[in-house]
Amino acid sequence: MEHMPERIERTTIYESEHVCLYTDKVRLPSGYIIEKYHQIHYPKEAVAVVIFNENNDILFIHNRRYTIGHLEWEIPAGKIEIDEEIETAAEREAKEETGCELHDLKYLCSQNPANGMSDAVVHVFAARVSSESKIIDTDEVSSKKWFKEEEYLELLRTNGTKDGVSMLAILYALQFYK
Repeated sequence: MEHMPERIERTTIYESEHVCLYTDKVRLPSGYIIEKYHQIHYPKEAVAVVIFNENNDILFIHNRRYTIGHLEWEIPAGKIEIDEEIETAAEREAKEETGCELHDLKYLCSQNPANGMSDAVVHVFAARVSSESKIIDTDEVSSKKWFKEEEYLELLRTNGTKDGVSMLAILYALQFYK
């Protein structure tokens, strides 16, 4: 059995219902002690959804990202509420951020975007649009746009989005959904 690093003690720097920051004292399998291993904990898991239309275009949202100070092309994503099923969360996030109702929702994978410092988990889905209306969450989402295959492949190739969750989800959907 593989030995894993062991937490010896934990110091809480910050805790909230959204994010927590700790410094842990950790013993590595070699016996070496790391005095301050920083860990970011997310109490809620998240979902992300790649939405296709009948032409296999993908719907992107132009997300207002305070953390990076500009708009970013992304797919709909967000946290799972307490006692919410992951499929329900995916459908809700799609509706709030794009105005879309979905069908053929398919689970693709779960990922940990930064497992060296965080325990965040994002469940990735793909689906087809059934109907489309206006964006509900206009504080977060500036606009939406259907990207044709050559457009979204160019967006990925030229690093036109730096959102790792979106990039991985799209690549998974192209390989395992279409």
